[in-house]
Amino acid sequence: MVDPMVIILCIGLVSAVFGILMIFAPSLVLKAERQANRLFMTDTALLNNRIPIGIAMLCASAFLGYTYATDQLQDVVFLVIAITAAAFGTLLLVSPNTILQAERQANKLYMTDAFFFKHRVLIGIFLLLASGFMVWTYLTFSI
Repeated sequence: MVDPMVIILCIGLVSAVFGILMIFAPSLVLKAERQANRLFMTDTALLNNRIPIGIAMLCASAFLGYTYATDQLQDVVFLVIAITAAAFGTLLLVSPNTILQAERQANKLYMTDAFFFKHRVLIGIFLLLASGFMVWTYLTFSI
């Protein structure tokens, strides 16, 4: 079984990479996003694989809930993420169109690309701070 602290470290490192890219190479992020949109349509992939994705989210939720309950790293963030993953996993299994409708409504109200690139430096700094916290957590609790 993978140590939860290793997962936190990996997420922290990925956050650092995206934070640096958002600050110093936003055009690379935009180019990668456009390429990914051509290669992988999220709505279609989500609907075609909703059952395995929903089950995976419920398993992740159970793992995070277990991690929280067994006091390995009793942080309320684990509980919040576990509840969110359980909600989305359940919606994917029971009512996937609810997620798609919410996504479309949100896109009508607010275009995320414009927001992210308008505030890219602030978001990059936040990602770097979150990354630093996750790496610090790994170093503090693993050593």
